[in-house]
Amino acid sequence: MILQYSPFILIYLGSFLLGLYLLLLTRRLPDTPGLLPLQGICIGASIWALAYALELAVITAGGNLVTTAAEYLGIFILVPSFLFFVLSYTGRSRYLTRSTLLVIALPLILFYLAMITNPLHSLYYTSISPYSLGGFVLFIYEYGPIFWIAFLYMMALVGFSLSLLLAAWLDYPSFYRPQIGLLILAILLPILTSSVYVAKLGPAPGLQITPVIFLLVAGILTFASVKYRLFTILPRTQCSIPDILPDGILIADETGAIIYQNRASATYLESGSAIGKDISEVIPSFPPGEEVREHEMPDGRLLEIRRYLLAGTGADDQCIIIHEITNRRRAEMDLREANRKLSLLSCVTRHDIVNQITVAQSAIELARFEADDPTILRYLAAMETAVLRIHSEIEFTRIYQELGSQEPVWQPLSSIIYPPCCLPLTLSCGEYIVYADPMLPKVFENLFDNAIRHGKEVTGISISCAETDGNLLITVADDGIGIPEEQKERIFDHGFGGNTGLGLFLIREILAITGISIIEDGIHGEGARFVITVPEGRYRVQPVKR
Repeated sequence: MILQYSPFILIYLGSFLLGLYLLLLTRRLPDTPGLLPLQGICIGASIWALAYALELAVITAGGNLVTTAAEYLGIFILVPSFLFFVLSYTGRSRYLTRSTLLVIALPLILFYLAMITNPLHSLYYTSISPYSLGGFVLFIYEYGPIFWIAFLYMMALVGFSLSLLLAAWLDYPSFYRPQIGLLILAILLPILTSSVYVAKLGPAPGLQITPVIFLLVAGILTFASVKYRLFTILPRTQCSIPDILPDGILIADETGAIIYQNRASATYLESGSAIGKDISEVIPSFPPGEEVREHEMPDGRLLEIRRYLLAGTGADDQCIIIHEITNRRRAEMDLREANRKLSLLSCVTRHDIVNQITVAQSAIELARFEADDPTILRYLAAMETAVLRIHSEIEFTRIYQELGSQEPVWQPLSSIIYPPCCLPLTLSCGEYIVYADPMLPKVFENLFDNAIRHGKEVTGISISCAETDGNLLITVADDGIGIPEEQKERIFDHGFGGNTGLGLFLIREILAITGISIIEDGIHGEGARFVITVPEGRYRVQPVKR
């Protein structure tokens, strides 16, 4: 046994100490997927570096079986740890089951047993030859068939890790590509140095620098995790998100063949598995121009099926989302029935109250014929005013009850706006259609009535439409006396005004059902000017029929 010294030995001992430091450092990281394999990389590379340093420092005839065995122990820990790290990083931790670990580890265990028993069969390496490099003794190994099988197996594991990272680099958003590129580089460097060592190339054949490279890679990953929390923002969940969603997801290629389905989709399909089938065999076809449809399952479940074109695929791939709406439909039916009963109760109650109001009005009229006292007549007039007010409030409840009772619909402005009875109307709104409550015509009727009642000097009304910042502005203007500045907001309050105080309040409520707003911004003395703002998506231009 001969002891030798070289700066290379210090490099490997330093690498071993770096590995121990990195191992301690990883213990301070948050417990996330990929942490345990990262620690495995540090342990494997540290064992490899220490064993190789001892092999270089202690020269024995025929090589040192103990240090060689320790080196391969580190290698056989390091390579699968890197694969497990990549699986965790790319969101495939679910594949790290006991059976998977056993399948991967069993060949490595057999290779390791063949290596430590090599003196008995010489199938792992056939000979070990020392040679001098500037007075420094290195060993050249001649490899046997088992070594090449083990080498190819480990290259296959590393190559599989590389393929997963390349797929992730292509599929994941650009935000993740720098860290994925770092991992790809971390695989390519050890592949290069190991290949050079096995092929006995380079200026110093027999000098293995791969453990140093692996420790440098582990150092970069650990430093990035501690300093910049790089791997706490992992795309690891991206692959598993579709499988944890309760909605069914199908993806079909440009030919209509289904190429992907998540777990939930099987519960919504009569056939269960849909991979490879034509989409028309699995879900009902969509009506022309429609992207949403409903479908009732044989068991009574109601499904909402939506179709989307996948952007950025370079083909006409489509994504189908299947969402169960059974409970929602039942809730809507229950709510509709409850509203029907409440409406019936309101109608009956309102009818009875109106009947009693009629009786009260008749009694007041009869009492007025019998009474001569001015004081009594004044009281009767006050009573009649109160009764008329009650009748107005009851009528308001009838109108307000109808708000939102029906689904909003698309309504052409040119078809729902009718000129007032006694004023000219100028309408300049083209072919715009608006998505609003069916009571939208009452909005314009009340605006016209408001102009006639309170404008005093109104000689005409104009309505114009213009798009601004993605919104449609509908302007209703007259040339009357206008509205004082201090009243511009109060006019929309319930009860404000000289008449019933319900018109403008109802207008705002009707419009608000679909997110439409209204303000008054005219100049007092020049006329009233109401601006209705229809948000983007609630209006469109109706195609002209030819």
